[in-house]
Amino acid sequence: MGDPLAAYVTERTTDEQYDMLAEKHGVNEPLPVRYVAYLRSIITFDWGYSQIAMDDVSDALRDKFAATLELSILAFIVAVATAVPLGIFSSIRQNRWEDHGIRLFALMGSAIPIFWLALFLQFIAATYTDWEISQRVDAKLWYTEPTQIDTPTNFLLIDAIAAGSWIHFKDALQHMILPATVLAYGSMATIIRLMRGNMLDVLGQDYIRTAKSKGLTERQVTYKHGAPNAMIPTTTILGMGFAGLINGSVLTETIFTWPGLGSWAITAMRSMDISAILAYTLFSAFLYIIANLIVDILYAFLDPRVELGGHLSVPEIAIVSVSILMLIITYFSISIAVWFGTFILLAFIILTVYSIVSRFVKNPDDMWVLFLFLGTLFIVWSILSGYFMSIIYISSIIYGLYLVYNREDISKNLGPKLDEFKRAAYQVKKNPLTILGLFLVISLLSIALFAPWLAPPSETQRDPMRMEEHFEFNQQRNFQPPCYFSCTAESGEVDGYILGSTDRGYDIYYGIVWGSRTSLDVAVKVVFTGTFIAVAIGAVSGYYGGRVDDVIMRITDVFIAIPGLVLALAIIAVTDDNSIEMLMYALIIVWWPGFTRIIRAEALRIRNLPYIEAAKAAGASDFRIIFMHIIPNCITSIIVIATMDMGGIVLSLAALGFLGFGGGPDLAEWGKLVSFGQDDMLLGSWWGFFFPGLAVALWALGFYLLGDGIRDILDPKQRN
Repeated sequence: MGDPLAAYVTERTTDEQYDMLAEKHGVNEPLPVRYVAYLRSIITFDWGYSQIAMDDVSDALRDKFAATLELSILAFIVAVATAVPLGIFSSIRQNRWEDHGIRLFALMGSAIPIFWLALFLQFIAATYTDWEISQRVDAKLWYTEPTQIDTPTNFLLIDAIAAGSWIHFKDALQHMILPATVLAYGSMATIIRLMRGNMLDVLGQDYIRTAKSKGLTERQVTYKHGAPNAMIPTTTILGMGFAGLINGSVLTETIFTWPGLGSWAITAMRSMDISAILAYTLFSAFLYIIANLIVDILYAFLDPRVELGGHLSVPEIAIVSVSILMLIITYFSISIAVWFGTFILLAFIILTVYSIVSRFVKNPDDMWVLFLFLGTLFIVWSILSGYFMSIIYISSIIYGLYLVYNREDISKNLGPKLDEFKRAAYQVKKNPLTILGLFLVISLLSIALFAPWLAPPSETQRDPMRMEEHFEFNQQRNFQPPCYFSCTAESGEVDGYILGSTDRGYDIYYGIVWGSRTSLDVAVKVVFTGTFIAVAIGAVSGYYGGRVDDVIMRITDVFIAIPGLVLALAIIAVTDDNSIEMLMYALIIVWWPGFTRIIRAEALRIRNLPYIEAAKAAGASDFRIIFMHIIPNCITSIIVIATMDMGGIVLSLAALGFLGFGGGPDLAEWGKLVSFGQDDMLLGSWWGFFFPGLAVALWALGFYLLGDGIRDILDPKQRN
């Protein structure tokens, strides 16, 4: 990650002073010693020095966390207060125009990129109002005499109330409105959809029908019996949503120059401020874990059927005990901790190898798990190396030959399949949102397929995925506005661009067309790779349970504990590699853990069903049960989540590109185009950020709508 002493070195630092610093901070020590030394620094809250903040990391975290927390709390209150009533109203107006409108509003909240919405609101506010669109406060009002007030808590709204100053309270609130609205909309969308689904489940329960039969009004049944019970599972997403605001703060604070954790982290990553990067990543994980702990406690409080008590296995007790002992030894002696940690690590490796070998010796039929692991690695390699499509073509030919060979048997089963297809087509036809999603997906995929004809590259362009820079526009800073239908001058030559140009002279239309290929390539590779990993690991973990499940899930929890965008940014920053390949690797690492937990939960549910017990009684092997019964019955969740994540991955890709962490500077990528167009939007060049951001939103919205429609089609409850 570069020179770890960079934060402590100036131009006047001599070689002798540098050697003293290296000795003091132990940067010349072996890696195990440096690791244990950093571990000791963490538990003693000595997290290093941040060159960006020009302060100790622990002090910078405390000050900047207050700004982020205040903004997040306001956004969370707005999101919950708006989303819960909308979710309830949508459920009681199911399949009516109000329901479709609220669902579309919610899906748009999930699909619209946070950074694009922030820029759009900034543009509107700057053009039509006198609102403040950046910074946290008016510095002249807050920090200069005679209007200066004390800010002991750094929660400015509270400090203004404590000081009895309405002017300061109004100024702080006015600066918070736009960023809080941006943060709230994304969280609001998820809460609306979950609350609606929970209310639909609750309103179909027997006790609701009993309440209606007693003569209670619709309002009483909905708000006194339905809503409180629907809020119980919604509580889980509320806690995770609050922790997820950390992701949104990275983008929102960067755009609004909000002096919080998010903007500090981005600046640190761009400047390779090592101590700040590590501290922010660990602190984000800490917040996420605490939020989920609070949710678990609150969930048990709201639902008396849930108990917090649990059974700790011997391995779990041993791991926790060794971890605590390691921390205690580290606090007193680094050298002893290094030897102790090395011994524990070697013991763990030996124990793991022994457990695996002994299991295969006792159960040789389980050797297929090893081949499954190797096969998964091969599939992942083929996707990332570009050979996956060749495998698909070969598999399609083999499957075609199989169909021809068994055509008589297959033709007999076409009747039920045709009826199933007609039912699916009918459900699509009656759902206008699914039709809209299908139209958007087909349109955008067609643009990616026909990109060479829709936006042919110039003759001098070596790589069509790299946009050609037009220096005559760049040098004059002559932003070309959109010419839409006619881009020819009076003499007939081409004059301008269809959707205008950016501040670097890039053709926005060209970037959008070829950027669709970038989005499709990254989304397909990340989703397919993550799906293979998640299905293989999740199905095995859920089916076997026990120690296998404990080990796999604890490893998965490590990745889930760190918010996805934060982890992806940290990976790209520390590798100092902004290539599109590294971006895909980072997104794969971020994406597979959550999907794995979903597949594992499905496998845990399915393995206890009667037909699984019947298969075991009939002598079916574990391999057959997993691949013939477990995974096929998880296919609904797999298809729905993979479809919707085709949109979610592109949102993450665009966010990383917008922040400058994805691909080269001239790569045709939508988020990068938005970042090029943001600098001069307040001068009236709105098209530079608007059209690329709209492309991202339409892509995500299309796949979200399609995923919702597929879920309704595959859900047996919707068959009537």
